[in-house]
Amino acid sequence: MNELAVTLEMPAEAAKICCESVGIEAKSEALSRSSVELTQKGDSLNLRISSQDLGAMRAALNTYLRWIIMCHGLVDDKRK
Repeated sequence: MNELAVTLEMPAEAAKICCESVGIEAKSEALSRSSVELTQKGDSLNLRISSQDLGAMRAALNTYLRWIIMCHGLVDDKRK
């Protein structure tokens, strides 16, 4: 089993919103070769991926990072 942990620093409000919205996808069973856990603590958004192989890990990482970047961009635009 392969595991990867990524911590992203952002304002606490944005981290909470991204965790709640992107976290819905993490709870689904859509990814059969990997599992994803998304948590938030203060100004940190923590992404943990466990996968059967490196290809599945890379795909999950790319997908979740794109969703988080999109969510953060939407939250950031709204604050301006």
